[in-house]
Amino acid sequence: MIRAGILVVKETGQKTTIQGEEHRYVRCVLADDTNPERRFECRVLDVDDVGVNIGEPIQLQVQKVVTDRRSGVVRFDCTLLPPGD
Repeated sequence: MIRAGILVVKETGQKTTIQGEEHRYVRCVLADDTNPERRFECRVLDVDDVGVNIGEPIQLQVQKVVTDRRSGVVRFDCTLLPPGD
């Protein structure tokens, strides 16, 4: 699955533990291409920065969908796709 849209939030320098291994990531929030009111919260894993500025288009390849049952938030663990893919 691909998530594409306009980058509206970017938080670099984040770290998390997944299955006992520490991973760095960038927290991103995207405004959907087809419906800009719809937002996606994504973690771009194993990078320090995504090289995309806020307000620019971005495409991410979803690796895993994570649902936080307590807060009801759905988050996507992703990798960055090169522009044009």
